[in-house]
Amino acid sequence: MVVVPAGVSFTDFGAAARVYWTLKVAGLKNASILDGGYQAWTADPSNPVETGNKTPSPKIFTAKINDQIRIEVGEVEKLVEKGGATLVDARPASYFAGKEKAPASKAYGRLPGAVSFDSADFYDKTTNRLKQKAELEKVAATIPAGPTVSYCNTGHWASTDWFVLSEVLGRRDVRLFAGSMVEWTSDANRPLASSRTKWDDLKKALGLGT
Repeated sequence: MVVVPAGVSFTDFGAAARVYWTLKVAGLKNASILDGGYQAWTADPSNPVETGNKTPSPKIFTAKINDQIRIEVGEVEKLVEKGGATLVDARPASYFAGKEKAPASKAYGRLPGAVSFDSADFYDKTTNRLKQKAELEKVAATIPAGPTVSYCNTGHWASTDWFVLSEVLGRRDVRLFAGSMVEWTSDANRPLASSRTKWDDLKKALGLGT
């Protein structure tokens, strides 16, 4: 299975990485993402392109759930309370700081103890591809080795961090919290860390902020 992103932005790649991760969770062994996506493919006029509808040829597939690469909210709660893994926030810094939030999130902020690592840092916007592996290794060097949990708002940006760390750089103890902040903030009793201020709330009330 080859997942083909549009090849136009880091968010587009994140969507493809989320599809790839979902296929892997379902137990698909041979999956990949087309480097550069459709835009890179069509940039070479010698590459063939089809139009019109394509009738699928279905085959029987028996899913075998891979629990090694995903983590549920209950286990994340334990990690937040007792530690045991590096929590990597893949959102832009403004979300990490609590200055912005996804519309579906119930509150501003981040998982307590999390480190910020914007998924866009892995992406080369001039080529619309992931950065080269050597550069990815340098970029990811600030993320401690060992158990790691990647999260964002709904698991798309976090999928890029997971894909780079696990599939490109070969870190084998990396899991994705698919529910991310939308699921975490659905329970007001779960703790949050935030740098949001009353001034931020006032600006929002006045229509001057998010």
